Amino acid sequence: MSDKSAQSVLDAKQLKHAKKGILAGVLSGLLWGASGTVLYLALNFRPFVDYEMPPDGSKAAIAILVAFALCGALMHDTFAAIWVAVHNIKEGKFKEYGRTLRTKPGKMVCLGALLGGPIGMSGYLLGITFVNAAYALPITAAYPALAAVLATFIFRERNPARVWVGVALCIIGSFLVYYAPLEGETEKDIYFTIGMVLSTLACLGWASEGLLSTYGMDMIDPDIALGIREGVSAVAYFVIVIPIVVLFMNDSFGPVPVWDFFTAATRTSALSIYAFAGLLGGFSYVYWYRALNMTGVARAMALNVTYALWGVLFGALFTTLTPTVYLWLGAAAIALGAILVSANPRELFKLRNT
Repeated sequence: MSDKSAQSVLDAKQLKHAKKGILAGVLSGLLWGASGTVLYLALNFRPFVDYEMPPDGSKAAIAILVAFALCGALMHDTFAAIWVAVHNIKEGKFKEYGRTLRTKPGKMVCLGALLGGPIGMSGYLLGITFVNAAYALPITAAYPALAAVLATFIFRERNPARVWVGVALCIIGSFLVYYAPLEGETEKDIYFTIGMVLSTLACLGWASEGLLSTYGMDMIDPDIALGIREGVSAVAYFVIVIPIVVLFMNDSFGPVPVWDFFTAATRTSALSIYAFAGLLGGFSYVYWYRALNMTGVARAMALNVTYALWGVLFGALFTTLTPTVYLWLGAAAIALGAILVSANPRELFKLRNT
């Protein structure tokens, strides 16, 4: 075989690899948008619908909604950890967990897990609980823009003008999502404000996770890193997050029956819904890390954040939400801004020489 023929075969293999990476990136966004919608729908199953809620806006009502969200976050990350562990066992990689945890990159992944799980995922589930997932998802999708801002101040990174245009679009999109009138001219209440603020907390947690875990991800098998990430997050919920939140809120808001909802949910139809959401979320991360490996960080991130639009679409199809034009415009602006921050759009689907 001539050198030219050999190079053609190599180029064809690289092209096929890049195409698979782009498909994986698209799937990661689609599955994450679907996961958020399923988590929102889980609140329509027992034991949540059977609970007699206190008056709207009261401290007791807020405490109950926090309990709903923390129960959901705990179950989602626990099931995601289980599904990813099953995947790694099937691939013969599970034995790498212990060895990786003893390395410095493994410890960085654990730190990223604490930021992305208990902080990011809690804010995300709280946002979904207080407002429809279609509103929470676009806000969290601005995390690449926030990561770019943090990197500028923390790591003194210099970003091109394209990045700052993307940041501005994310800000404009966030204002559209937050300040736009709700469908049917429904009045915004305290729950909407709390939900949007907590969705912003998720954005901060995921942006920080990305900055700190990049180092670890470069040196660890993506599937192993993901397994550790989800496992550490699930354990942290059991032993740190929920006990601390319950103790803190008991003094200020009254009883927060997270454990009651958790044990009740394991005996109802909600368990299968959370298992399904964990499956979607876990494999969203699997495809996300595959896209990182196959197409690079910028392209994979740009494709992943399309979940802002998927979330609105699935919310319109499977929930009672009727999205306003402002919500569509806001979600599109945030997604486009995040893409500009992550990658040059002219090179996003350019597969040659990748």
